[in-house]
Amino acid sequence: MANIQVNGQPIPSVSVEDNIRSNGKLSVPLLLSFPHSGESYPDDFGTNPELPFEILDFPNDRYVNELYESREELGLLSVHANFPRTYIDVNRNQHNIDIDMLTDGEDWYGRIHPNGAKTGTTLFWSKSKEVFDIYARKLRHTELKNRLAQCFVPYHQLMTYHVQQAHQKHGKVFILDCHSMTQFDGKLRGRKQRPEIDIGDRLGQSCNTAFTECVADTFSALGYDVKTNGRFLGGEIVLHYGWPEIDQNILQIEIRRDLYMDEKSRKKNQRFEEVQRDCGAALAEVKAFVKQSVNL
Repeated sequence: MANIQVNGQPIPSVSVEDNIRSNGKLSVPLLLSFPHSGESYPDDFGTNPELPFEILDFPNDRYVNELYESREELGLLSVHANFPRTYIDVNRNQHNIDIDMLTDGEDWYGRIHPNGAKTGTTLFWSKSKEVFDIYARKLRHTELKNRLAQCFVPYHQLMTYHVQQAHQKHGKVFILDCHSMTQFDGKLRGRKQRPEIDIGDRLGQSCNTAFTECVADTFSALGYDVKTNGRFLGGEIVLHYGWPEIDQNILQIEIRRDLYMDEKSRKKNQRFEEVQRDCGAALAEVKAFVKQSVNL
């Protein structure tokens, strides 16, 4: 098992909640992915000591895993990154490297595709909120490759294993990749207000249409402003695991943060429990859709 050191203690870098076995509920091929909800900051992160925690933590999808806590009662399996996305972002391609971050970039072992370098949102984030430097130093090739080995690889190994197991058993699999988003776009995009729920299926390329419609219609019926393929089409996880041609279906759900938390203080707001209940109701509807899809 891969670990990260947090306050001098080893903890798993990635966790799997296998509620299917623990509570004996009927198994359905519906999985949840939480790549950005990790709150355990590794000791070797080495961030800028002058950067306030609220800024460092800003890109992370805090509390999203709690919004879907009904997954336990519903008997669903989920995969969780326990580290923050700013440490390493498992929703990026492993070659999405900003070479300028490295002291010895010429030694990088793989290919280099620096998408997002301008905004500091590559595999290893260099900026928060587009302008705040996460590091006051250059990073070493060896430390970043170790993050890949200890965090990125285990996340995708576990995702691949459980997706394959569900697909082999049922002939189909459905995945919800769970995220949050800020109320407004960043400065580079004009700070436009986003919808309350943004569902991405790569313009219909990552899952069958009925799955997308089920999720969108369910949240709409609960009173939310829902957009499909608006600001977020789906990231690397959706690209990697979305193959509707073989009934391997995935979509990305973005929930606007101001609905359930204060974006500045990073604390839950008064609507948190209401949004949590709605996410639970939506998850139950999606589970019913999946059961019907595989004739359970």
